[in-house]
Amino acid sequence: MKEEMGDERGAVFVEASIVFPVCLIIILMLLYLGNVYYQKSRIEAIVAEAALDGAAYCADPLLRAIESGGGQVPSLGAADYEPYRYLGGLFGGMDSIEESVSSLITGRIRGLNTGLFSGMKPTGYDTGGLQVEYKSSFIASSVSVDLEYKIELPIRLLGDRENLSMGFQTHTEVPVGDTPEFIRNVNMVDDIFEVTGAKEAMAEKIQEFRKFVNDLFHR
Repeated sequence: MKEEMGDERGAVFVEASIVFPVCLIIILMLLYLGNVYYQKSRIEAIVAEAALDGAAYCADPLLRAIESGGGQVPSLGAADYEPYRYLGGLFGGMDSIEESVSSLITGRIRGLNTGLFSGMKPTGYDTGGLQVEYKSSFIASSVSVDLEYKIELPIRLLGDRENLSMGFQTHTEVPVGDTPEFIRNVNMVDDIFEVTGAKEAMAEKIQEFRKFVNDLFHR
């Protein structure tokens, strides 16, 4: 009977020596992965907030002036309202806003801590992994942000010189809504057509087209 109990104790020790390390590794991996996705959620929140700020800067250029001036509203003479900025945006006129959003994202990500474990800060976002673009088709416009980055895990496989890492991509696009500026742009185009005579020529073509359609359906 004693010999059988001794054999059982030996089997328990063998099983424990196998199961405990495996369970410990699984628990550590879950903790590491949890920290990775915690960092990922924080970065996605930063990107979304920066894209919203960029859309707000496009809609109202005074916001950037107020923020850079420490919360002080500039005087009427010093304020730059940037009229017709959306037309300029078709030809790269929103570069300053794109740069503001890029610096905002990189600065906030750089200021993140590593979460629960050291050495798990995101990398690669400031070496070509960040693209901010103002998209405009005159009728509608938006601020688009694409970000690629990696997060290293404090784990290194046997024979590897670098730690394991996980790559992520995030995309955020926020529409820019500014009805007064859109109306101003439409009025400007209408004035240009009228001054150049294109408006009368276009009206004549429209009348000819209407006459053609009317004759076509009333034969």
